[in-house]
Amino acid sequence: MRLSISLLLAFSLVIPGKVLAADLSGHWQRANGQAQIAFAPCPGGPSKGICGTIAWLNPAAKTKAHIGDKVFYDLIPDGADNWKGKAYSPREGKTYAATLNLRGTTLYSRECLFGERICRSETWTRVK
Repeated sequence: MRLSISLLLAFSLVIPGKVLAADLSGHWQRANGQAQIAFAPCPGGPSKGICGTIAWLNPAAKTKAHIGDKVFYDLIPDGADNWKGKAYSPREGKTYAATLNLRGTTLYSRECLFGERICRSETWTRVK
């Protein structure tokens, strides 16, 4: 009996559980220094995913974007350091499929239209 309990405990330690995504919350600055995005739970609770809103814009930037614009939304974990959801471009007025990948203090976003046919990528650095 003791042996079976010991074996059960040993196997429960090696069976992988659900992998949780790293913490995306906080402020992230675009590599070109023109904008910062604040990531937090979307309005409506955790079931709505993570949203990213513009928290700061470089005053010299020529853009259609405004502080408070929601540019990432419906982001849900897709592995330990990955999220999938949507990205909105105020410049183009288009919504893209988005994937985000966190590596240390660097966040990589990839936004695509028409599956993987038209894509662009951005690099972000955590500032807060």
